[in-house]
Order: sequence, then C-alpha cells, then structure tokens
Amino acid sequence: MKNKYNKYHNYQLNALSTTPKKGHDGLMLRYHSKNTMDSLCEAVINNDYCKPTYISQFYVLPKDEKSGEQMFNFKIYDEDGFQMGSRNVKESYLLYLSLSNQLVDATLLKNEEMKEALKEYGGFYMLEQIEDDYLFEMKINDSIDNELGIIDIYPEDNGSYTLEKDRVRFYVSELHEIEKLLSIFYGSVFSLKFSRVFVKWVRYEVTIPRIKVADLSELKETVRTLKYLLEKVDKQVKLD
Repeated sequence: MKNKYNKYHNYQLNALSTTPKKGHDGLMLRYHSKNTMDSLCEAVINNDYCKPTYISQFYVLPKDEKSGEQMFNFKIYDEDGFQMGSRNVKESYLLYLSLSNQLVDATLLKNEEMKEALKEYGGFYMLEQIEDDYLFEMKINDSIDNELGIIDIYPEDNGSYTLEKDRVRFYVSELHEIEKLLSIFYGSVFSLKFSRVFVKWVRYEVTIPRIKVADLSELKETVRTLKYLLEKVDKQVKLD
C-alpha cells in the first residue's frame, strides 16, 4: 500500500493560526492554541530561563513496526530558536490535535507558491527526487535555446532556495565567444565555471555554480536577473 505521506515533504497541523519564524536550522512554528503547544511540548522540561515556544514542521519517519502506524518527528525550540529537544509521535496523535483530522502538506503549499511567483519567467516541467533532496527543473522563456534556458531550483526546509545551472549545460569553443560570455556575466551575482572537453578541437563546458537566496522574494529577483543574462547570451554568443 502506497504511503499517503511523501517522505521528502514536511507537514504541519491544520490550525486556525500560526506564527512562523526562521530558526537556526529551519522554519519554526508557534500554534496560537495554548493547549496545542502545551501538548506538543509536554516532553520538554520547562523552566524560568528556557521555555518551549516553537516547534518545527513534522518530518516523515518509517512506520511503527508493531502498530504499522505512520510516525513523525519534530523539534522543539525556545524563544530564541535554540533546540530544546525532539519527539517522535504517531500520526493519530497529530490528527487528534489538527482541525478536520488532517495534516497540511507544507512543502506542497510552498512549492505551489514558488511556481506562482515565478510563472512570468518560465515554467516548471519536472520535479526530480535525488536521494534525500529534490529539485525543480525550470525552463526560462521559450524564446531561449532549449538547453541554455533550463535551470535547477532546490527549495530548502528553512525557507531559502538554491539555484544553479549544472545538470543541463552549454558549450562554447571560440575564445572571442568566451570573452563575450564573460562580459555578459561580469559584475553579476553569478559565477561561470569552464571545464575543458577533450575532443579534437578546443571546447569548453559551461555551468553556473550554486547560489543561495534567503527567501522567495530574493529568488524571484535572482531568476529575473538570470533570465535577462541568458537571453543576452542566446542573442550575442555563438554556442556549440
């Protein structure tokens, strides 16, 4: 039987209101229901100097061997975002605390928000899971050469994003074309990596190494800039 919870996704309670906060190792949440927070944090020792205030989203664990019930893990933080402990709990426990007895797929909501924010710059046509990570392959503007216009975006658990152009690469041979390429990217936030391809003529493989952005707003601006630069490359540089 297929697991209804995606192991690459994070989940949270279906609650009326929450307060999100970016922590040291990811997004933290505080549910506005005191009873809910007290129940989630009951396993952590409370004192006057360090009180449990936030929890992480819920991470999918393997099912319990005895009961066969889905297990989840979450971390508990103090007001300053320092971890105080963690808990492994059963699905039934979280459903009891959640409205409508359902958990919210927080990763899915975040991904849809990203697609909506970037739709004016291109489209997403592939989601690939790689070991414990996953990426979105984005095609920037149909007017750009197919291979040149494909970039990869990795959403992070803490609300940040990583962007690169590595899996689908492009190639250049002539020195003056390389100089054009460098002049286009000169002064931008992006780097270019050239790797020699050993064939009978001089040929270089070009990639754009990873760049990390803090949030969706910065991702949108970074993709907009990269789209502009790649459009210039498409028009001005003769690629192989």
